[in-house]
Amino acid sequence: MKNQTKEMIAEAFKQLLRKQNFREITVTEICEAVGCQRRTFYYHFDDKYQLAAWIYTQTMNTVWDPNYGPYDFRENYIAGLIAIQKDTDLYRKVLPDDALSGLYKHIVQYGDTMFEERIRKNHPEVAVDENLRFMIHYSNQAQICVIREWLFSPHPEEASSLVAKILEAFPERLRGLLL
Repeated sequence: MKNQTKEMIAEAFKQLLRKQNFREITVTEICEAVGCQRRTFYYHFDDKYQLAAWIYTQTMNTVWDPNYGPYDFRENYIAGLIAIQKDTDLYRKVLPDDALSGLYKHIVQYGDTMFEERIRKNHPEVAVDENLRFMIHYSNQAQICVIREWLFSPHPEEASSLVAKILEAFPERLRGLLL
């Protein structure tokens, strides 16, 4: 029931984003759209930024979860971009207002953690040291800037084409550990 309520809140939020700017949407409006009380919203989320981060995490967990299907970094990456593209309204309206806080930082942290976990799982002999963490973090920040531009493009290229370019730009060491 707890996840069902979160999903209902998330869906109402996404519906509101189709009609309004992120800054204009209030928790009260989200609650009215769901038919719940504000305290229900605040039981699940601190604010609408955390709600946006939860939506992103749910989407990415579906794509990157090893229980979801076979792990293929390139294919999972493409699936992730396609999933993000389905919620273009959310990302187009939240990321500009986010200004390197909230959702943007959450996306970077999610990517950093996911990359480290994949390297540890697939290459237990490799020490994830400070230099590798920096490489991961730097690469994630660059990817997010490219993906952000892609989301705002009036005619975005195919996700598979963008992923090919991003992976080509990865530092060789990181590419070797993730692909």
